[in-house]
Amino acid sequence: MIRRILPSLLLALTFLLDTAVTPALTSFWLVPVFGMALVHCLGLLLGRTRGILFGMIMGLLVDITVSTPLGLMTVIDALLGYAGGWFGRMMWRSPLAPVVSSAVCFSLYEFLMDVYMIFVSAQYDGRLFLRSLARVGVYVALVYAGYLLLDRLIKPSKSRFAPR
Repeated sequence: MIRRILPSLLLALTFLLDTAVTPALTSFWLVPVFGMALVHCLGLLLGRTRGILFGMIMGLLVDITVSTPLGLMTVIDALLGYAGGWFGRMMWRSPLAPVVSSAVCFSLYEFLMDVYMIFVSAQYDGRLFLRSLARVGVYVALVYAGYLLLDRLIKPSKSRFAPR
């Protein structure tokens, strides 16, 4: 029972954390978007289909409540959930799967967001790249810790990715 309720409950809690609590406490540039890290962890543990489902739900909630272009976070979160499930399937035996997948996915995310910021502001700030690298490190640590914690709480079947 807890395995079915826990991902949705965590999604709701991280949504509130991302949209209400964190912006009220700080505006520091290194603070990660916790919902994206959770969606990526859920994709790693539960597979591509559930990863994309939780990603679309989280992205839609963020798009509706925050002033981002409608659909941007929905697509990003859905792709992060799918990529997490894909990496989880391809590297199901490796203990480095969360590290590799989060480094690749969040590096791509940060690069695309930097390009978006350059096009929106029509200027380039040299510190943008260094800040992105620092945030990728924070995301990798967050995804790895979340993966280990959720692996204990949800206890997904390890044999679901095994060759048949």
